[in-house]
Order: sequence, then C-alpha cells, then structure tokens
Amino acid sequence: MNKYRVFATPYLVWMLILTVIPIFLMVALSFMEIDGLAIGTAKFSLAAFTKTFKREYLLAFTHSIKLAGLATLFCIIIGYPVAYIITNLKIANRFTFLLILILPMFTNLLLRVNTINRLLLPEGFLKNVFGISLNFSGTEAAVVLVMVVVYLPFMIFPIYTVLEKIDPSLIEASKDLGANNFQTFRQVTLPLSLKGVSSGIIMVFLPCATSFTIPYIVSKGNIKLIGNIIEEKMGLTNQLSDYPVGSLISILILVIVMGALYLISKVDAEGETLL
Repeated sequence: MNKYRVFATPYLVWMLILTVIPIFLMVALSFMEIDGLAIGTAKFSLAAFTKTFKREYLLAFTHSIKLAGLATLFCIIIGYPVAYIITNLKIANRFTFLLILILPMFTNLLLRVNTINRLLLPEGFLKNVFGISLNFSGTEAAVVLVMVVVYLPFMIFPIYTVLEKIDPSLIEASKDLGANNFQTFRQVTLPLSLKGVSSGIIMVFLPCATSFTIPYIVSKGNIKLIGNIIEEKMGLTNQLSDYPVGSLISILILVIVMGALYLISKVDAEGETLL
C-alpha cells in the first residue's frame, strides 16, 4: 500500500494550506494586539484573553448553549421516532424515504433559512395562501425552529444507521422470553441505539451552538450567538473587528469541537454512525 501514498499528497498539501496554516495563524493572532485592521501594527499582547472573557461574550456563549440545547432536544424527540419508523418499514427500498430527507440538504443553506423565515412572517406565504398570519420571526423560538428544520437530518441518519445494524435475532429472543413490544424496545432497542443518539447530539449541537447565519437572518441581528461574535470580530469592513479576540474565540470553539470528535471516537470506535 505504500506505493499509493503518493496519491494522498495533493490532499495533504491542501490540508496544510487551508487548515493547518490558518489554525497556526489564529493561535498567533490570539497573542497579539492589533490597531484596527492594520496588521502591520501587530505586537505581542495578552489583551485578547482579557477581552474574550468579558460578560458580553460569556452571555452570548451561554445563550448559544441554551438555544443549541433546545434545538438538539427537539431533534431527538422528532428524529428518533422518524428513524425508528423508517427502520421498521416493510418495503423493498427504505432509502426512498431517506432521500426525501436528504434532498433539502442539496439546496443552499441561506436559501433554506430565508425561505423558512419568510413562512414565519406576518405577511408571508401562509398569510397569502391559507390566511394564517404568524408573527413568529425574530424570536428565540423561531431561531430554534429553523435550527431544528435545518439540522434534523443530522440526528436522524446516525440513529437510523445504528437501528438498522441491530441484529433481528436479539429482538426475536426478547419476545421469545416473554417481553412485549414496549419492553423489547426499552431493554434491547433503546440501549443499543444510544450510540447513534450520542453521535447525533454532537453532530446537531455543535453546528447549532456555533451558527451565525440562522440567528442573524431569523432574528434580524437582534439575537447574538457566539458564532455571530466571531463573525463580527473577524469582519473585514466593520468597525468592531478585532482579529485577536475573534481568533481566540475560534480556537476555543475548535478545542470544543475536537473534544466532541474525541468523544465520538470513544463512543463509536468503528465510525459507523458518522455521515
């Protein structure tokens, strides 16, 4: 296999250019102080650490955790039954139903978020077609709703993958021992599917917690999550730009993401629940 390693060289080069080098640059910027956007004025400083842990950013972080937690909870409540039903469908090709879930993911994220947000407006599609006027856009509930709609497939697929791999003989053995359907689900199916649930939680919670597109569009900029703070500090034109603070927050989020991936590797060593 060593002779085929040369084919991995382009991949390694692009990983170095697009991932490794930017990370090192962000780490370096975290220990600097820059006058506005003038990179030439950069000098060593620990000021970013003082600025990062101030009350405004901590509130944005806790707010992100709260909304992401709610979105993840609703994804579990909706996603598990959907995955369970698809797994138990007595049809030749269950992937048709999975394809229906996948299709929206092929459209642009901004387009999807804008479309869903327009449905929540008082004079939107529901008002014009069904006469139902909603004044839902701009609220935290709307942000959570859009997060659930966008990231629900990332909860369904890991759970479905695990449920599909459960040995049917275990279900039959449980019923042969006198367990009813609910007891079989509680004592056999649910424990064996928790690996998929844990992977789904991480795959939904992390993008929800670090999202800046959804809260910016749905709340019209009134709700700021930690992703919005990063986008604001790393902006190229606004007066609030602060590269060291944006870099430090990004590195902290990266550490959390790497920790989550480490947990996935421990829970799902074979990687069978990863998309």
